[in-house]
Amino acid sequence: MALALPGTGASPAAAAAGDYWIAAGDDTSKQLLAFDPAVTSWSDDAAVKWRWQATKARGFSDAELAVAAGYSDFKLRERPAGGQSFAVANGDGFAAVVSYPGGARQWAKVVPGNLHAAELLPDGNIALAASSGGWVRVYAASQGPNASAYGEYPLTQAHAVLWDPSIQRLWVTGQDPVSKAHILTALVVGGTPAAPVLREDTGRRAVLPSAWGHDVYGYAHDPDLLWVSGNSQVWLYDKRTRTFSPPPGGADRTFVKSVGNQPSGQVVETRSDSAKSPPGRCVANTWCTDTVDFYGPDTSRTRAGAVFYKARVWSPYYSVVDRTLHGTVWDRARTASGAWAATGTRIDTNPSTSEIASAVLPDGSAHVLNVVPGSGVWHRSRAADGTWSAATRIDANGSVTDVSAAALPDGTLHVQTLLPGSGIWDRVRAADGTWSTATKVDTNGELTDVAAAALPDGTLHVMMLLPGSGVWHRIRSTGGAWADAVKIDTNGALSRVAAAALPDGTLHVMMLLPGSGVWHRVRGTGGSWAAAVKADDNRDVSGVSTAALPDGTLHLNTIVPGSGVWHRVRAASGAWSAAQRVDANGSVLSVSTAGLPDGTLHLGTVPDIS
Repeated sequence: MALALPGTGASPAAAAAGDYWIAAGDDTSKQLLAFDPAVTSWSDDAAVKWRWQATKARGFSDAELAVAAGYSDFKLRERPAGGQSFAVANGDGFAAVVSYPGGARQWAKVVPGNLHAAELLPDGNIALAASSGGWVRVYAASQGPNASAYGEYPLTQAHAVLWDPSIQRLWVTGQDPVSKAHILTALVVGGTPAAPVLREDTGRRAVLPSAWGHDVYGYAHDPDLLWVSGNSQVWLYDKRTRTFSPPPGGADRTFVKSVGNQPSGQVVETRSDSAKSPPGRCVANTWCTDTVDFYGPDTSRTRAGAVFYKARVWSPYYSVVDRTLHGTVWDRARTASGAWAATGTRIDTNPSTSEIASAVLPDGSAHVLNVVPGSGVWHRSRAADGTWSAATRIDANGSVTDVSAAALPDGTLHVQTLLPGSGIWDRVRAADGTWSTATKVDTNGELTDVAAAALPDGTLHVMMLLPGSGVWHRIRSTGGAWADAVKIDTNGALSRVAAAALPDGTLHVMMLLPGSGVWHRVRGTGGSWAAAVKADDNRDVSGVSTAALPDGTLHLNTIVPGSGVWHRVRAASGAWSAAQRVDANGSVLSVSTAGLPDGTLHLGTVPDIS
């Protein structure tokens, strides 16, 4: 196994304690090798800590084995369900997802087009970049070992693919087929795992300072930075400012084929020997090297006779520690007449917010709850006159991942927090503003999403999403007693849930089904649930929120990555309006909706800070 703890430094002759192994694809041995960077001589097999080769015994076909050599890219990743796998590809068309460390074939295909890069996505699909093919594709590897469906984005001389968990985008580099500009950009991976769809998040496009981008990789210590290499130099790209700058030290070189850095900060590169002065020893082709170079501190490691193209820090993480999506909180208002404010107002400058929820009390005050990973849940209120209070922390559990809120007619505010491995907890703010301690209301530690709504009769309704099972409903009576959970929707593929209550006593639940859209289910005043009907058919929706107004209208806000936030209204008659884009920021991560007694609607958003 690779080392997993960050180091604190290194000498030129030794890697830092805690730095990872270095993986390199060797065309001579037709193997993927993982080396100990602390061993000075990589020609000594004692330096090789792990090796892999595609074989028939590992499940590969004759056609796949015929092109399995000289791996052009390989990335190790953790599987959400547990375990690790790596994506691997080469210019002869070999592409595979392989178990780690065992090396068994999990998916493979021969894909012509001169594959330059591979990435394993969180859903189990594989992203590939083909230079002569002129495309980036995502193959539905999650659907079986021989799945062939794919989504494609045209990109001339496509050279890199990198999944960015901090913004949920796929970074790529290549040449625009129309403008011919050499670009770095990010793709939204939409659709479903079985039928992926790719489109550009155009707000993230940047033109490279010089032509022919080659590698894109995560910067170990700051998820807002990227390593980018090209024919002429190496850059650090700042996602926040959209600027390129040279790295410190000797790492800024021409014709760098791969670049990354260790937890200790040491930079790891490969550069074609033909570009060195004097030229290096590898003469098998114009792009190879037998040496991996290190900077900060400077050293190198050579394997005699090797034909390397790239070398990777053999870490399963994008950064030293992967972190959740995060940003600041914004508020945008819709008047009672239906006019949206032209711009939003930032109401919380903490850049670490990952999720938000909101609710409105009968006195007209609006309450916003922020999840700040590692810190807890913070509360901020807006008075009826429009002034916002300072934020106060109401829950110090930094492991909370989701929050919901609902206001009761008696002036109390109920906040539900989701704690993975534990369940759902409820905390009450009394009418006088004091907070109670949290009470566990559901013990299922596998829940992933929570929503809440309060009916005019004083009952509180909490919706809980259980992957593979569906949506569960739990009621708190006016006396404070919680009923057992009841399943209201059996679709185990649902990913998000939202809820709102109309003045007529009906309860409305919005459920997001990836690749399908948003489905709407109604609970009548008698307690019976209607069948689900589709409220929005946009297959790319990633987030959903809903709220009711006193006039009996129901308002649905959806996040469409790369596009923004879209608003749809259900009239009191039950008819839905067409969707209207109300926020064009394509990087919104979380959304909340609150309806005030005066008929105004408030949309809360968290755009990511990168």
